[in-house]
Amino acid sequence: MSSGCSRMPAPWLTAGAFALVVEAVPREAARLVTRSVSIPTLGIGAGPDCDGQVIVTHDLLGLFTEFKPKFVKRYADLAGEAGKALKSFLSDINEGVFPDDEHSYHITDPKILEAIRKME
Repeated sequence: MSSGCSRMPAPWLTAGAFALVVEAVPREAARLVTRSVSIPTLGIGAGPDCDGQVIVTHDLLGLFTEFKPKFVKRYADLAGEAGKALKSFLSDINEGVFPDDEHSYHITDPKILEAIRKME
């Protein structure tokens, strides 16, 4: 952050801007912007020269697989893992193995259990 450029648009500073998001611009342009403004820049696909970095959580975790911007680095494949988990759940339901006794609540009060038996 420096105030090296006196040509920066002051109205947004006067309006109270406290940071500037620089998204999907060439790295060199983002570096110039960062050096030219007196407030922090947050880059999303703008290279490493911004003051901070932003990435959409779904992109980072690999939850959205239909489209991957050039600047996204996936750190996990949670969409794949979620798909596997859902298939396993559906299989357990269809096979009748879930929910089972272990994953069910039970009444333990003998008086309530006796009242239920009488109603059945």
